[in-house]
Amino acid sequence: MTHYRVAVLGNGPVGILAALCAARQGHGPVLLLAADPPASVDAEGGGYRIEAVPVSLLALLLEYGIHPHLIGAGQTHAVRQIQWDSKASMSLPTPRTVHIHRPALEQALWQKLLQQPRIHLHLGEQSLQLHDAGAHGADSDHGDNWHADLLIDASGRAARTASSIDKSPQPWVARLFTLAGNTRPSGSFQSHFHSHFKLAALPEGYVYSLATPEVQNVVFVGRGKAVKGSAEELQQLLQSTQADWVLQGLPQLTEFHSGMAHPVSLQWATSERSVLIGDAALARDILSSQGLSCGLSEALCVAEMGTPQARANFQQRQTQQRQLHATALLNQIRSCLYGMETAWQDYAQFIMRART
Repeated sequence: MTHYRVAVLGNGPVGILAALCAARQGHGPVLLLAADPPASVDAEGGGYRIEAVPVSLLALLLEYGIHPHLIGAGQTHAVRQIQWDSKASMSLPTPRTVHIHRPALEQALWQKLLQQPRIHLHLGEQSLQLHDAGAHGADSDHGDNWHADLLIDASGRAARTASSIDKSPQPWVARLFTLAGNTRPSGSFQSHFHSHFKLAALPEGYVYSLATPEVQNVVFVGRGKAVKGSAEELQQLLQSTQADWVLQGLPQLTEFHSGMAHPVSLQWATSERSVLIGDAALARDILSSQGLSCGLSEALCVAEMGTPQARANFQQRQTQQRQLHATALLNQIRSCLYGMETAWQDYAQFIMRART
């Protein structure tokens, strides 16, 4: 049986960075458990998903050999345009951010992981058993039994080792519309003219847009009419709520590639025998947090979790972060033009549970 001090479950950016950090801090060999490699960047498959992250994150990634140009980073942004408490849009200053391609980040981190000899990679379905002294399992492909003193769960919303998961009975979902220069039917596309973050409230959710120099994202979040229907119907929804300024200067929504809907509402989980990080611990709503950057920050804390007391302190900080995030979300809903609508009130009732 192979012994590891640290095993990490998950092949997303948070899991990979946690493994790289653990190896760098001398916790190697480190075991990374992943069902499959990260998906390749594919514009036709909706692979050009954009994330807004703090500019400071670029410096962190550079320490691990991830250059900004590899992940689509372009100009920085210090202004966002919103339509929230009234039907008038306004520009507001915001902490400086940069827009990156998330799938490109996953691929870049994955390549760095493959170059790290102190990280052992197990691909495929894993048989895991958790106990007070750590975790053990078997690699189904190679028959290799292993034991780890500490299991870090970075499996995203699946939270595979969680003992409990709190999620909304009516989860909000996101529909991503993507337009890249090489996928637009009618020719070239220059997104830098309207690349800053735009956000508008809707009766059953919200819509936001952001871009890099090569790619434009328009994302509808919520339930009911906010996410259902054809591109034409969603464009009509924006017109009827005077939120069509979000698409100003852009092609018709019918020219965008429409991706699969996926859950994005607030969710949190706990585990007694593993350490949850990133979305596995707290899947944040984009309204009041930058979930990717928060998760990557947690990945850097792997080296601090060597004792039960350290892990307890870390989980206590996570509880405080959940409560702060929930409070910020509730404040957003209270100030929302449509905050008294049923969809928003149902969501608020669920969010209140996160403050306990």
